[in-house]
Amino acid sequence: MEQAGERVHQHDVFISYSHQLDDGPATAFQAAVEHFGRPFYRSRDLRVFRDKTNLSASPHLWADIEKALGESAWLIVMASPLAAESPWVRKEIRWWLEHRSGDRILIALTAGTIAWDAERGEFDWARTDCLPRKELAGAFTQEPRWVDLTWLREHKRISPRHTRLVQAVAEFVAPVRGRSKAELIGAHLRRQLRFRQTVTAISVVLAVLLGIAVVAGVRANEESDRAAERQLVATSRQLVAEAASIQDSQPDLARQLLVQAYRMAPTAQAHGALVASAAIPDVLPTDGSSQGVAYCPSGGLLATAADDGVTLYGTDGNRRLGLVGTARGSATAVAFGEDCGVLAVGDAFGHVRLWSVSRADEPRLLTAVRPDDGGVGGLAFIGRTLRLAVITDGAVPHVVDFEKPDAEVTDSLPGTTLAGITETIAVSPDGSLVAASYEGGKVRLMSLTEEGGLTVQSTTNSPSDALAFSPDGQFLAAAGEEDSARLWDVSDPSRPSQAALLGARSSLVVDSVAFSTSGRSLATGAGDGTIQLWDMSDPLRPAQGDRLTGHSGRVKALAFAPDGRTLASAASDGATRAADGSDDLNGTVRLWRVAEAERSSSRVFLPDGHMSAQPFGKDGHVLALGSPSTLWWVDGAAQPHRLSTLTTFNQGGQQVSFAPDGRTLATGTPLKMWDTSDPLEPRELTTTTLRQGADLVLFSPDGDLVAADEDDRLGLWSTGKDEPRRLALLPAATRSPAVFLDDGRSLATVTRARDAVQVWDVSTPSEPRKAATLRTGAARPTSLAASDGTLYVGDSHGAVTAWRVRGDRADRLGSSTRHTTAVEDLAVHPQGATAASGGADGSVRIWDVSGPENPRESAVLDVGAGTDGMAFSADGHTLAVSTGGATQMWEAEPSTIQQQLCAQSEPITREQWAQYLPDRTYSPPCVEPQPTVETSA
Repeated sequence: MEQAGERVHQHDVFISYSHQLDDGPATAFQAAVEHFGRPFYRSRDLRVFRDKTNLSASPHLWADIEKALGESAWLIVMASPLAAESPWVRKEIRWWLEHRSGDRILIALTAGTIAWDAERGEFDWARTDCLPRKELAGAFTQEPRWVDLTWLREHKRISPRHTRLVQAVAEFVAPVRGRSKAELIGAHLRRQLRFRQTVTAISVVLAVLLGIAVVAGVRANEESDRAAERQLVATSRQLVAEAASIQDSQPDLARQLLVQAYRMAPTAQAHGALVASAAIPDVLPTDGSSQGVAYCPSGGLLATAADDGVTLYGTDGNRRLGLVGTARGSATAVAFGEDCGVLAVGDAFGHVRLWSVSRADEPRLLTAVRPDDGGVGGLAFIGRTLRLAVITDGAVPHVVDFEKPDAEVTDSLPGTTLAGITETIAVSPDGSLVAASYEGGKVRLMSLTEEGGLTVQSTTNSPSDALAFSPDGQFLAAAGEEDSARLWDVSDPSRPSQAALLGARSSLVVDSVAFSTSGRSLATGAGDGTIQLWDMSDPLRPAQGDRLTGHSGRVKALAFAPDGRTLASAASDGATRAADGSDDLNGTVRLWRVAEAERSSSRVFLPDGHMSAQPFGKDGHVLALGSPSTLWWVDGAAQPHRLSTLTTFNQGGQQVSFAPDGRTLATGTPLKMWDTSDPLEPRELTTTTLRQGADLVLFSPDGDLVAADEDDRLGLWSTGKDEPRRLALLPAATRSPAVFLDDGRSLATVTRARDAVQVWDVSTPSEPRKAATLRTGAARPTSLAASDGTLYVGDSHGAVTAWRVRGDRADRLGSSTRHTTAVEDLAVHPQGATAASGGADGSVRIWDVSGPENPRESAVLDVGAGTDGMAFSADGHTLAVSTGGATQMWEAEPSTIQQQLCAQSEPITREQWAQYLPDRTYSPPCVEPQPTVETSA
């Protein structure tokens, strides 16, 4: 909204500006001009007119402005891109040039760029974006007087006596007063000197009052600081909530808002949102309509098909590797061969091309065929061969045999004509069955003949625009022309039977289906942009999982990554349409992190579980877990991979714990020490055999002691160069859980009756003695963790309680009950301000325990099952959670997460900033601030 205003009296200066951008700098500038222009040599005050009333306040607005212009001798233009577009600023400049002279225009730059072309005697309009070109082109014969005031935006408030502001204002007041800049500044300084002398004279009188005022002022400042901090916290929380509401529809903006939220106030909510931010989908834009998506079966590559061809990515979607071109760019279908070395691409003109993608950055065309005139609607490799089942518009399926030198094409149904076949085809994993749909809502099941053709086995009534076989080939999912998908049992292809009906709760038809590689989950994509995940653990009774709602247009294709942890979806997001209203012209591919039928926020997934409380090496890059015990490399910059396997004599696995030095490893069956300096070849150090092995192996913080269970009793063992030596047995302790605290001088265990926590003084390991006893009431203690002298206890009622333990005394600090079931695992961040708890309800909760008297939940992570181990890495960057058969990992360091979010998203725009942070100066969180270069005439 522009401003216009009121007359004060005869004016020397009229300030023209855009209120939307320049109100703050204009206010500061006017105050400085009026202060600097006060009388000296007995001249009159310098009068300034600046717009102050709302545009809609007066029907005679322009008359008021015109009158003020007529009473002014100088025009100061507050230059900015918005001012250059302002009709009021432009009108005021036009009036001035018609009734005054350009020599009486002064320019104050508040935003944008001014550039003067000295050779042409004109502004360089290719670079100047803050002045109206139409009005000021040719208005000056030489470079006008101007000053850079962009730095004013860094100050919410500024004194009119500010040295830099005085120097800038003097540039303008000098011509107005008809005096030199040096003379004006000299007079100003003399006036300031007289002012300081006056202040000194009355300072003694004010001393007592000042003392009183200081006390009141300090309190007021403290309250002001607290109010400002509360405002920052409130805004931070609001941004976290806004990011959660748009994370699927506007992922880039959601990432930017989270970074800004933590930047403004590192609250527990902001930290928790950062940890869970991996749940935000990645978006791969496509040039034109997104038609298909496929993962390489053995991992490593992702292919997306669109009008611009086929793009190859790494499986994380963050690395674009190469582009596979098609005839005139229109790719409609894509499929990988079994070994991922070849890629088949179909296009809208009926071509099927086979590419070598062994070098993804340099795809190489092998051969091409054109089975039919119609566009390729779908294709799939048949088993582990180089034969493809292909379907084109309005034609029967074809078999293309790329194993033949001339890429032989076989009419799959000789002598038959099936007009109206739709663009859907699927091949069972073993290549024994081909399914294709055709007009009239039918699906035809066919088997491959020895001659390379197809023989019809059966026909089912099932509307189908999408088909997918389960990994075991027993079931066929079919969807289309209705808001549900049908699951067919095709174990007997001659007599298929409907096994289940999956209603997707969509407002439009289901257009795409895909099974995960494990077969335990199914995804269906609908015309309204929604994706429904299904739990297929019992195929006869599918259960609805999470619903993904990020797309805004039809979901045309779905594909699970080989590990089942990522779902790729191709859709026409917000696309425009052709003039005839037919095909979509734009789209995106989204990558969703999933765990079976649920969304996931973990960044890393390992197919091993059974994790101890000390599974990380010192640098956080080596993780020990699994059965048999395995060392994994888990550097966040690369995909996890196995390093080596340790021997064990227990089929159910064993406890594996790292010492604080990050190199020494202890295994429990038998109790053995290992040197893992070279994790590829661990070296046995010592061995001792316990009668039943140790289900708990726990190092003290200094690494000198190991607590290991023996027949439901805990033994304390030394860890020297020789064989581990037992120093003592705790007389009445169960084997787990247990935790060292107070720098290893104490050990907390659960009592044999499991109705309390017993703290032992083990400062003399050979003579442990009972110290404090913690009573948890009716709840049974189920998990323990510690940070210095604070002990955290999880119980069977779902509570996490903090205790301060000092010698023989334990004081209850605070408690919070958020889990709905028992707390199975606890872990504390090395810096002690963050904790994590895992429940049998399948949730992991992140806590802010910087004030243990009031543990505050900051995030909830869904892991899908009860936890079986949890730990932070020694460097605090990683949180690992085991759920029995698998381990998931999260980045826990805020600075690292913010860097990742910035790398994955475009900086927030000015328009977006104005929408979410209208009261704050534009300062995007992922852009380094640029130094201001001051320029003056």
